[in-house]
Amino acid sequence: MVSMLSGAVRGSISAGVRKGGAKQKLAVRGTARSGAGTEVKAKSVPTAVSLFSGCGGLDLGLIRAGFDIVAANDANRYAVDTYRNNVGPDIVCGDIRDADVVAQILGLVGGKKIDLVAGGPPCQGFSTLGSKISADPRNDLFSSYAKIVAKLRPKFVLMENVKSMVTLYDGKFKDSVLNTFTGLGYDMFYEILDAANYGVPQHRQRVFFFGSRLGANVKVPDPTHGEGKKPYSVLGDCIMDLVGKENTVKNHVPLNHSEKVVRRYMLIPEGGKLPKPELLPEDIRRTNFGNSYKRLDRNSPSLTMVPGNNAFPVHPTENRSLTPREAARIQTFPDDFCFSGDRRSQCIQIGNAVPPKLGLILGKRIKMLLAGSHDHGAASALAPPPRKGKIGQSALPLAKAMNQPDKQGFVDLFCGLGGFTIGLAKAGWKPLLAVDNNRDVAHTHAHNFPDLPFTNADLSLKEARDAVARQFQGKSIGIVAGGPPCQGFSVFGKRRFVNTRNYDPAGDMRNQLIFAYFDLVSRIRPRWFIMENVPGMASLSDGKFLRDVSSMFKKIGYGNMEAKILNAADYGVPQTRRRLVLIGNRTGHIIPWPKKKFFMTPRDWQKPYATVGQAISDLPPAGFGEDPSRGVTCHVAMRHKPHLVDRYRLIGEGSRLDIDELPERLRRGYRTDKVKNYSHVYKRLDRNKPASTMVPGHNAFPVHPWLDRSLTVREAARIQTLPDELEPRGSRQEQCIQVGNAFPALLAELLANCIKKAESNGWRPGAVSKAAYYSVLEAPSDDELLVRYAGGDQNGP
Repeated sequence: MVSMLSGAVRGSISAGVRKGGAKQKLAVRGTARSGAGTEVKAKSVPTAVSLFSGCGGLDLGLIRAGFDIVAANDANRYAVDTYRNNVGPDIVCGDIRDADVVAQILGLVGGKKIDLVAGGPPCQGFSTLGSKISADPRNDLFSSYAKIVAKLRPKFVLMENVKSMVTLYDGKFKDSVLNTFTGLGYDMFYEILDAANYGVPQHRQRVFFFGSRLGANVKVPDPTHGEGKKPYSVLGDCIMDLVGKENTVKNHVPLNHSEKVVRRYMLIPEGGKLPKPELLPEDIRRTNFGNSYKRLDRNSPSLTMVPGNNAFPVHPTENRSLTPREAARIQTFPDDFCFSGDRRSQCIQIGNAVPPKLGLILGKRIKMLLAGSHDHGAASALAPPPRKGKIGQSALPLAKAMNQPDKQGFVDLFCGLGGFTIGLAKAGWKPLLAVDNNRDVAHTHAHNFPDLPFTNADLSLKEARDAVARQFQGKSIGIVAGGPPCQGFSVFGKRRFVNTRNYDPAGDMRNQLIFAYFDLVSRIRPRWFIMENVPGMASLSDGKFLRDVSSMFKKIGYGNMEAKILNAADYGVPQTRRRLVLIGNRTGHIIPWPKKKFFMTPRDWQKPYATVGQAISDLPPAGFGEDPSRGVTCHVAMRHKPHLVDRYRLIGEGSRLDIDELPERLRRGYRTDKVKNYSHVYKRLDRNKPASTMVPGHNAFPVHPWLDRSLTVREAARIQTLPDELEPRGSRQEQCIQVGNAFPALLAELLANCIKKAESNGWRPGAVSKAAYYSVLEAPSDDELLVRYAGGDQNGP
């Protein structure tokens, strides 16, 4: 199968099946040496930078092939310990999205010209064993990889990931990788390789992306094992000599299985799996899960070593799972390579690694290409890349979504600049119509989404709603999304009126737009609706207003409906933005809330909140006007008045302005007798934490973490997870309002993906697997729900 991009992209699948073979060991050395054992002259040794290095499997292979790894990076402290103890000290421990971590990596590089950047961004978001959620922030780590490549401009790029990345979500992840590196000047191709075809005693299929900016005729090594070649290396030759040596070889410690688990293992034949539950004794019945209840065959290559505690398959002859050492042997690590951390961490390190033997073969091929190629006029190691494309961002994701049928379509009401539109389209839903009553928003849509129908209309008017509803008369569509204007519920709105004018939020005309939204849902009758608003709506009139709105949806057939207040930071958005979200359907499916995967104080196995520094630190300096040479738009610094800048200088990172500590000359405002600390105006963000909520309005964005100015529109858009390609139109104040009012695109994509999976997997009450709740969905809980109704439209969608 061949996939072309600019005439330089090739995809093929290497496969083959044959039993038998002999054990092959990989010799590992810490430095590049010649065949005679003497050290090679430094100038003849190709250089490499390793990113997402893990415990160092790929790096061991590259070193054995003759590369000098001048810098490496990983965020897992146990993997970094393993790397330092076995591979070398030049590894930075930390999140590659942090500017300080990037600076440390570049410091190790020290201006050297780099021949190869290699690594594998975490694959869980792409893996068939994972959630397959395209908005999984672990997938976005690829952007950080690409940004380092852009800074170093190596001659070759090598990136590894799970093979499902090639086809997942119509191949858009694959396309993003290819387009990004092509934009940086690399000829790209990819190929799915099975490690067993190269002498590794394991069927492990992974996609490898290769890039060259030297015009080299890149071709992966031909398979050496399999059909018509050498017999496969088999498991028995690899690990059977370790039987009886448990607890005497490093990392060869068996797991202490329970008596039930051992009894199940006893019933699994070699090369087979656990019998069906109905064939098991009643007291040990369970369904099979992954590789946990598969017994390996001594005469064949192993199944893929997947990471995770207890996830390794069952030993061919022993009634236990493989030990970390046995799994490491299967991955072609030598016995003197010792893994740090507890058993669970060791398993994760081993399962995530590229087999060193395969790394050696790939390293030799790249080294050969380096020797035969010439870098014509190559720029210095840290030179800026050619501006052929934007770094780390895919194009606005509407083209493929527009090809979906209308039944997989959505309407975005009160759309603003398009947070929901971008998120739902990235999840594969077709944008059918966007509606808003703002001239500048109309210009934003015309500029960014020229092929998407847009209606500039006041939906508080019945004739405007009639015109929208007529477009969908007799049609079946998937989702109506939107966020009716929230000023009437906002604490900022109530603060002005509640004590002085007997303000009645329920009677505020701004709040009546929610009923306009309801009216259109009742007439368009999508299968699902998503409505968002400020959290204040939930407590309005002690919750009665929300309950009344929910009851209205129930009466028109959306009895399956829930309301929650979601914190965007829990889902990878670098902002603690709390919003009330209502989701309902008339199909009978559960309401599939996405699983929280990011935490303020994470445990060892959890992810920390995304931070402001990760979101904006790679942006170029902001000027006082648009400058196309910077490569980003809407990144314009405010010309603050001198007194304002002086106040900013007194605010510590992550702190607010202390008015009582101001010198007398700074206590008076330009229009007031005394400066007041309004909201976010005098709050400086912390680069190591999520931002506070991006509130709309002129100068309302908070202060930059380390610069004495407020955020630019682009920086705020990054924090809202809006792509760099999106360019708000209008005055700077209007751009701020559009960005601040937007629903975070990443959270919209997660919600839309979960709805899509609910329909495709038939997730109805009582029909959702434990695996889905483990990896994709938040387990049902009444603790966080503000409203729950059950019982969908009896007539179906």
